[in-house]
Amino acid sequence: MKKKILSITILILVLSCNLCVYATEEQTEIPSKYDLRNDISIEVENQGTRPWCDEYSRTKMVETFLQKTKGINYNLSEAYMAYFKEFGGTYGKQVLESDFPTKDYVVNEENQKKYNEATSKAVAEFNFLSISVEPEMLKNYIMSYGGADTAVITDNQWHKYKGGIYHKEKYSGSFHGVLIIGWDDNYSKDNFYYEKPENDGAWLVLNSWGSNWGNNGTAWISYEDSLDLMRDTQIMNYVELSNGEIIENKLKDNKQEEIKEITEADKSPIRVEGNNKIFKGDILIIIYGISIILLVVLIILLLIRKSKEKINEKKETKQKSKKKIIIIVVVILIILTILFVM
Repeated sequence: MKKKILSITILILVLSCNLCVYATEEQTEIPSKYDLRNDISIEVENQGTRPWCDEYSRTKMVETFLQKTKGINYNLSEAYMAYFKEFGGTYGKQVLESDFPTKDYVVNEENQKKYNEATSKAVAEFNFLSISVEPEMLKNYIMSYGGADTAVITDNQWHKYKGGIYHKEKYSGSFHGVLIIGWDDNYSKDNFYYEKPENDGAWLVLNSWGSNWGNNGTAWISYEDSLDLMRDTQIMNYVELSNGEIIENKLKDNKQEEIKEITEADKSPIRVEGNNKIFKGDILIIIYGISIILLVVLIILLLIRKSKEKINEKKETKQKSKKKIIIIVVVILIILTILFVM
């Protein structure tokens, strides 16, 4: 009997220890301030006049992911990712800068050949995730896996940066991709030059406008900025190295169901520098709204027309006409609703 009690006690202790270890692995203590540059080396890039902000931020995301997880410090080619749009090929491949130097290539047969040759030397194949998460999860990801790609709108506060970025109201400007590499919960609201938020705290982002811009190529964006960075944030799903090794993002969170693979039909904003931000979802809403307005106008016109009918028209005929109008309106509304949901 004593042996059974001892065995049960030992089993309970073992299970308790396992539970404690599991909890430690799943939960990471998040500091009030973090800068990814203190853990790995991050080179400040300058895209110049090239409209390649996405390519710079996403390439940097792959580089920081490899450094943070495996200690591999690759200098990858932004031009290769940009020219994928022109030449086609296998999406997700990445090559070294030395195999496809980042410069203003013209699109021609010679450079098509260079692109194909570089593809045969690809050092990695990657896959992104587009997410909508809580700030705590994003912080956890950055500490564990490197920078996260996000979207901002560049205006006077960006082009003439003199302190933190903050806009109380929604604003317009050029759409731009940057990399979130840290945060400071205590970044003072007094550091913001143009507009001051109500509370302290800001994200640290890496830009691609060279080291002479901002704070050595970086900027602070208030947690309270009207452009919610969580709305268009991308992180790594996995990277497969040329030797077949797969490095996977194993971060789990209660928002995991909101993570989805990026496809051609991705609903994230269209990133085109020099244009204002456009959301595909917004376009659908506008179309739906216009359709409803037109439908209301049609109903009013039909009612006016019916009101001008001869007074001596039979009551039964009028009732049938009204029923037809109601049926038509209901059918149109159902069709519009189905199209909007799709």
